[in-house]
Amino acid sequence: MKLCFIHILAFLSCFVLPLLGQDELASKRDTIIKIEPFSFGVYGSAGINLHSASFSGFKGIPSCCPEYTSASNIGSTIGLLGQYALSSNHGFGLRFGYNGLNGVFTSSEEQYVMSQQGIATITHTLETSLGIMSLEPEFYLAFGSLKLSAGAWLGVPLSMQFSQRETVFPGTFDGFNRIRNELSGDIPGTPAILIGAIGGISYELPLNSVKSIRLAPEIRAFTVFSELSEETSWNVMGIRAGLSLLWSSHEISISAPPPPPPPPVIIVLPELVTSLQVSKTGGVDTLDSINLIERFDRVVQPILPYVFFDDNASDIPVRYKQLNFEETKDFNEQSLMNMDVLDRYHHVLNLAGIRLKNDPKLTITITGTTSGGGIEKKNIVLSKKRAENVANYLQQAWNIAPNRINIIAKPIPDNPSNIENPEGLAENRRVELLFSDPSIFEVLNIIDSSLSVEPDEITVKGRMISGTKIDRWRLNIMSDTNVLEEKLGLYDTFITRTWKPIPAKIGRKKDSVRFRYNVVDTAGRTYTSNVIVPVKYQRILNDRTIATVGNDNMKQYSLILFDFDASSLNARNLRVIDEIQSTKGIKITSILGATDMFGDAKRNAELALERAKAVGELLKADPSIIKGNSAYEGTPNALPEGRFYNRTVIIEAKEIRD
Repeated sequence: MKLCFIHILAFLSCFVLPLLGQDELASKRDTIIKIEPFSFGVYGSAGINLHSASFSGFKGIPSCCPEYTSASNIGSTIGLLGQYALSSNHGFGLRFGYNGLNGVFTSSEEQYVMSQQGIATITHTLETSLGIMSLEPEFYLAFGSLKLSAGAWLGVPLSMQFSQRETVFPGTFDGFNRIRNELSGDIPGTPAILIGAIGGISYELPLNSVKSIRLAPEIRAFTVFSELSEETSWNVMGIRAGLSLLWSSHEISISAPPPPPPPPVIIVLPELVTSLQVSKTGGVDTLDSINLIERFDRVVQPILPYVFFDDNASDIPVRYKQLNFEETKDFNEQSLMNMDVLDRYHHVLNLAGIRLKNDPKLTITITGTTSGGGIEKKNIVLSKKRAENVANYLQQAWNIAPNRINIIAKPIPDNPSNIENPEGLAENRRVELLFSDPSIFEVLNIIDSSLSVEPDEITVKGRMISGTKIDRWRLNIMSDTNVLEEKLGLYDTFITRTWKPIPAKIGRKKDSVRFRYNVVDTAGRTYTSNVIVPVKYQRILNDRTIATVGNDNMKQYSLILFDFDASSLNARNLRVIDEIQSTKGIKITSILGATDMFGDAKRNAELALERAKAVGELLKADPSIIKGNSAYEGTPNALPEGRFYNRTVIIEAKEIRD
C-alpha cells in the first residue's frame, strides 16, 4: 500500500504538474481547446471489507468450529483506469486494480473440559489474507461534474492464505495446552475467477483551465457473488472511499482573428425641435397673463352687550349660539362674515369669550336684571341666576378663570325700558356685559381675505415638430419662488396636460409662471421649449358699508345705539363719532335718527329727530341733511335685540376722490 501511494506521488510530479503549465499558455491568447473523449488515470481508495459466511472450516483442514458466520477488516484498492465519453453525459469506463480483501472470523462456544472439571469457553479464530486482481468494466452517467457508475466486477485470486487457531479459557485441552489446531497456509479450493458487481459515485474537480486534468473524490462499493472456497458458503463485499486522477489528451490551437468590422453607416438625423403652447382651458388663444386676485371683505357692526331672557326664566335662550369647549377652538369672527345683523349678535357670548381668551388682562362684569314688573318684580335671585348662567358658560366653554368674572344682580336695569308695556318688560329681562376696557366690546369689525386665480385651469400642449422618436419628456411649471408642478412621461410625441394653479403658491408682486418642456429623443439629443407668463396682481376691497349710487361710492355708518327713550350720547357713542370725524376722504350727506315702531308715534318722531340732531351737532353737519324715522325696521322689531338695533342714527357719507 505504501509503495502504491509513492507511485501516485511520482505520477503527479513527473506527469501531471507539467501539464498544469498549459493554463498559462491557454490564457495568454485566443485559443480553441478540443478535449479528446479518451481519459486515462490512476485511482486509490481504502475502506472496509465485509465477509458473510456459513462454514465450519476449509476442506481437508482440521477444525472444531461449529460455524463461521461473518468477518470484517480494513481493505484497500489501487489501480489504473480508463474512460471513453460517448457524450457529455454518458460513457464507458474500465478499471484494472489490486484489491486487499482480508478478514478475521471469530466464533465462540462453551464445552465441558475434563482438565477443568467444568465449563470453559473455546474461541475459534480464522484470519484470511486475500489479494485479488480485479477488472471492472462499467457504464456511467454524468450530471455536470457528478458521475454515477455501475458495472461488473471480475477478479483473479493472486494470494489466498489463512491462519487459524482454537483457544480455551479457562483450562486446557489436554492438561498442558490452551491452543489447538493452529494451522496456516493456502486456502484450498479457491476458484480461478471471481464474479461480482460494482457501483459508485464521484465528483470531478478540474485541476487546470482546459479541464484536461481532473481529480475526482469517489465512493464505490462492490460485492463478490462467487464462493471464495469450494464447499463453503463464503462471500465478500467492499466499500471504498478514495481519489482518482484522470488525464485527457487535448489540442490547443490559436483561433483566426475576426474579420474587420464593416465601415459605419452614417445616418443623418433630422434636427430635434419642439413647441409649447399655454392657453386657458377651453380657449384657443395663447395665455397673455395670469391674474392673481386678493379679495378683502369687511363688515362693521355695533355690538349690543345684552343677553335677553324669557319671562321668569334664567336659562340662556336657544337663539344664542352656545359652543362646547372643542368647538370654541375653531371659532373666529371671520366665520360670521356672511350672517345678518341679528345672527352675528346671537354670537354675543362667543364674541365676549374670544376677547377674554385673547387678552388675559381683561375682566368682565356680568349684571343680571329682571323686567321690574309682573311675577319677576324685585326677584333678585332670578337676576343673579341669569348672571351666573352666563358666567358658567364663559368658564366651561371658553375656560375663563372665575377671578376674571364679577357677578352683580339688580332688580331692574339702570336704564330700563317702559315697564308699562310687554316690549319694555322683555327688554329689561337681560344680562349686561361690561368689560374692564369698554372700547373692546363696542364694534365688531370683521375683515376676511381670499385668493383666487384667473383662469382657474390652464391647458399646456407640447409637441415635437421634427426629430426622431421621443424617448422621455419632462414638464416643469415654476414661479419665481416655488416649483408649482412637475410631470414626466415616455414616448409621447404630443402631450396635453391641464394645470389648476394654487393661488397661495404664486407671488403677489412681480412674479411670473414659467412653463418648461424638455424632450430627450431616442438618439439622446435634448431640446427645451420655454413659455413665460407674467402674473398680474389685483386687490379688491369689498366694504359692505359702502354702496354705489350713480357714480358715487356711499359709505353708511350705523354704529350708534341708544337706550330706551334716550337721545343723549354716552361715552361709547362719542368714541364712534370721534372715529367718523377722523376718517379722511368722506363728506357727510345724510344723518337719519331712528326709533323702533312701538310706543307713541308723536314721541317717536320727536325722539328720532333729537337723536339725529345730537349727532349732527357734534359732526357740525348741515341742518338740512338731518332727519328722523319713527318706525325704523333695519332689524325685526319683534325681538328686544332687534328693537335696540333700530334705536340708532344712520350716517351716510360720500367718498371724495382726489
